Amino acid sequence: MTGSYNLTLVFASYCVAVIAAYTAIYFGTRLFTLQGSARKFWLGTGAVCLGTGIWSMHFVGMSAYTMPGNMTMSFSLPLTIVSWLPAVAASALALLVITRVKIAKRGIAASAVIMGAGISAMHYGGMFAMRMEPAIVYDTVIVAISVLIAVVASGAALVICRQVRVVPARYALVVKAVAALVMGAAICGMHYTGMAAATYPMDGAMAADNRLSGDWMGIPTAIVAGGFLLLALVIAYQDFRQAERERQHDIKQAKQVHLDAFHDPVTGLGNRSDIERKLMGLLAGSEKQRAFSVICVDISDFRERAADLGDTATDAFLRELSSLLVTEWQNAKMVGRLTASSFIALMPEIDKSQEAKVAQRLKIALQGSRKVSDFGTFMVGLSHYPTSATNSRLLIREAQRPKYSLRFQGASSPIAQPA
Repeated sequence: MTGSYNLTLVFASYCVAVIAAYTAIYFGTRLFTLQGSARKFWLGTGAVCLGTGIWSMHFVGMSAYTMPGNMTMSFSLPLTIVSWLPAVAASALALLVITRVKIAKRGIAASAVIMGAGISAMHYGGMFAMRMEPAIVYDTVIVAISVLIAVVASGAALVICRQVRVVPARYALVVKAVAALVMGAAICGMHYTGMAAATYPMDGAMAADNRLSGDWMGIPTAIVAGGFLLLALVIAYQDFRQAERERQHDIKQAKQVHLDAFHDPVTGLGNRSDIERKLMGLLAGSEKQRAFSVICVDISDFRERAADLGDTATDAFLRELSSLLVTEWQNAKMVGRLTASSFIALMPEIDKSQEAKVAQRLKIALQGSRKVSDFGTFMVGLSHYPTSATNSRLLIREAQRPKYSLRFQGASSPIAQPA
């Protein structure tokens, strides 16, 4: 005898399978980053969630089937519970395989066979829990096809899950959702193929001691299983948010470490390490070029003036000065603070005949700020690659030799050669 299907419950069984598949994908990708007790906890939780999802899908799908001859479907409670165990075991194996850093193709194939056998054991164990006399008759060929579908679907699920975890973050949600839809279809395909292998005898009757009625294995099972899996997803989402917060915190810390290592805390410009790194990039590598110049501006009597003004006023002066330098040297490869009293700019090549004009323009730019021009005298030096030197240390040292003095207090000439 053959029966018919309730399409609403068929769709519900597919939804349960998709939710279970998505849960498995999430746990699979999450487990890859965990170690120790946290890994064991999420592995166990993921196996229970996925196994319960596959098991629930099976019984929802069973309830979607209307038995022939108005027969009421019922199940043995102990056997129904036992049928849950292979699903959980197969799910645990899947998660272990998904989270291995490396695994050979033969390992994936062997795992797919074991998983397929576990899912098949769950399905036919669940069918066996529907005890009846005479017993259900199976078509051997269709049973073999259903087992093959389970093995192939398991192998596909393992490959998909191992690939999903390396998908770029911006595509991760879409790819995981599509993978879950495909895996859900594969799980349902195995189940309904297995159901097609079953033939019920004309005079069959359910065992009298079957405790679970079919009325309690359909929509209620779908609702409970769906709620359970959704709860797992909520927990997983909270875990994801926490992991994301930790990731953003790590990124922020890394940026701060980089900022501390290569930037001056007062002006925000690159510090000596950053200047030397950039200068090395100009001398070699992708930024190598034929010629360039280095300008150094040093503040005369900086320590004494800073001691008189105090930290707050001195920091304000340094920020104002750095802003003026960046504006004046907009075509510079970089402007940085070399020492407490000196700033350096890495410039395109400056002809030696133009050095005095460069100093004059800088004098005019600094005069535009009373806070800067009132501070004192500024010494300007220049060096040129490759004429002055061919390595970073000598280029900086040569640029630190003062060539021009910018006097803002009591100077009769805006630019004068140092004595």
